[in-house]
Parts: sequence; C-alpha cells; structure tokens
Amino acid sequence: MTVCPTLRSALLPAALLAGLSLIPGTAAAARDEVSREQTAALNAVAKMAEAQRTYYQKYGRFRATVPDIQRDFGIVMPASYNYAVRTTRQAAYSYVIPARSPKVGTLNAYVGATFLTPNQTPKITTIICQNTQTGQIRPADPQLVVGSLVPNPTGRIVRCGNVSLEVKASVVNE
Repeated sequence: MTVCPTLRSALLPAALLAGLSLIPGTAAAARDEVSREQTAALNAVAKMAEAQRTYYQKYGRFRATVPDIQRDFGIVMPASYNYAVRTTRQAAYSYVIPARSPKVGTLNAYVGATFLTPNQTPKITTIICQNTQTGQIRPADPQLVVGSLVPNPTGRIVRCGNVSLEVKASVVNE
C-alpha cells in the first residue's frame, strides 16, 4: 500500500495514537494483523455461543457440529483458527483455537459456553473465556457453579476455567 506523503503526515499521529502502522512489514503492522485475527476469532466464538442459545430456544437442543452452526447462522470463521464444538444435555462449548502457523505463538484461544439453568431465571447463560497463554492450548471449560459458598443470590453463576479470563461483557442471560 502506498500512502502519499501529505496524507501520511496527516495520518501518522492518529495512527500512532491508535497503535496502528502505515508501514507494511513493521512490528506494528504485525501486531495490527494479530489484533485483527484475535478480533475475528472473538467474533466467531461470540456468534457460535449466540447460535447455540438461539438454536436451543427454537429446537430444544444444541447444535453439535461446526459446519452446521456456520451454515445455519452464516458465521465467518477466520482461517487462522481451528474450530470445535462439544455438547452435553446441559451445555454447549465452542472452541476457537489458533491453527498451526507462524503466528500461532501470538494468538490466544477462546471457549464460549452456553449453559442451561433449569428452574432459574434466566434459563440460558453464556460466557466467553480467553486463554491467558498464547498458542494451541485449549482453554479449560467454563463452569456453571452451584453452591452457597459463592456470593450469588440465585446460587448459580458461570465462571471461566483455570488459566483463562472472562471476556468483558460476554456473560449473557436470557
């Protein structure tokens, strides 16, 4: 990409503040690419969790394969990641894990979980968790926690598994 010098001087301060690079092949450009891929992966896992919730509300079961979810809900899956789904009667887990590539050590894996919460309001709860380690390490499954030792008026909460963090604003209750 060629940027005219006048435009470059006008865009450079804003680009630097935003952490972007106008020069392809630089470390900043590589970070931008990783950031775009991370965002695309996060969008994919969020849409997969939403798809599981929607499918369950309509059909009373979770969707068991990635191609079916992708086809039914028109989800774009970035090629830099691999995808898997695991379902039980009470939950669906959607995994988005970096594919083997030169960038694998810079990308994080995600897991989205959709839980049924019987006899509760809300009836379905979702959460998305990001692995704290980069690479092809599958995040531990999120958990639906039942018990009185956890401060929660309903007695049920969701939380991320070991070595993973909740993605902000990812818990959705319906």
